[in-house]
Amino acid sequence: MEKDNNIELLDRFFDGTATKPEVQYLLEQLKDAQFEQTWMQEQWNATTDKMNPKVQQRIFENIKQINESKQVFHWKKWIAVAASFLLVLTTSLSVYFLYEGQSRNFSGDMIVTAQKGQKVTVTLSDGSRVWVNSGSTLAYGSRYNQKERMINLEGEAYFEVVKNKNAPFIVHSNNFSVKALGTAFDVKAYPEDKKIVVSLINGKVEVGDNDSKTYLMPNQRVLYDCMSKNMVKTDVEDCSVYAEWRNNRLNFESDTFEEIASMLERNYNIRFVFESPGLKKFHYSGSLSNTNIESVLQAFALTSPLQYQIKDSAIYLKENKEMVPFYQHVMK
Repeated sequence: MEKDNNIELLDRFFDGTATKPEVQYLLEQLKDAQFEQTWMQEQWNATTDKMNPKVQQRIFENIKQINESKQVFHWKKWIAVAASFLLVLTTSLSVYFLYEGQSRNFSGDMIVTAQKGQKVTVTLSDGSRVWVNSGSTLAYGSRYNQKERMINLEGEAYFEVVKNKNAPFIVHSNNFSVKALGTAFDVKAYPEDKKIVVSLINGKVEVGDNDSKTYLMPNQRVLYDCMSKNMVKTDVEDCSVYAEWRNNRLNFESDTFEEIASMLERNYNIRFVFESPGLKKFHYSGSLSNTNIESVLQAFALTSPLQYQIKDSAIYLKENKEMVPFYQHVMK
């Protein structure tokens, strides 16, 4: 296959019409060390006449996202940005094979990942905005914003959805889904938590699995147990606090320290080692500024019999045995 055909192949890939051999070929091209230095530079100049405008727009949107995440952008360094786009493209091609054989309504052509210790903001093609929390992945297909707007989520994300009655906005996590027309809500669905929590800030959403669904109104939450498939809806004073992670605040509501440790591992890209398993069962409620990890640990050490030691990339936790009787008395 000649290089002149590569742009047309890229066009067909984003339109969802590329064959499996064509996608495999494109993957091989991306493995070539000279690819981003020669092919990308040569073909980019030809995109005005050859590339579908929708494909161009997707590329510029990816460049914009890279720009926002890095804070600083210089147009003279467009080659570096184009190379960054190649990383997005490579991931998209990989997801093409991951979702092959599933419904073409959601091909998963685009994925956004917030690594541990990071957060990512994405503006989708319909204008909807998504804040992706640490250790989370968002995926959506090339047909997004046509008959429907399908999103796959692993982890946590906050959504501000642009209203469109003709294209319902649906977030999937395993067999659980959240359906909205125009609203703002937070979905927390980390696989290790074995539960999914949806918090509605404004608007109205339908939530549930294939067997049971319910509606949420503003300042309502639902907790879905992924094992028992039990769903519990509650009213809260202000659901917006559950989305304050976007502003670097940590909120706890009778969470166990085991659950909190998992959250801190994602937020700070660290590892906890419980030398005293009993610490896992302590419950905490409150709010903390998400500054540095040692300040957070000091706050917990002041309110529980916790001792910690930082070694390399791990934090070792154990009970302060002298303080255990005191806290047991206070908690009665």
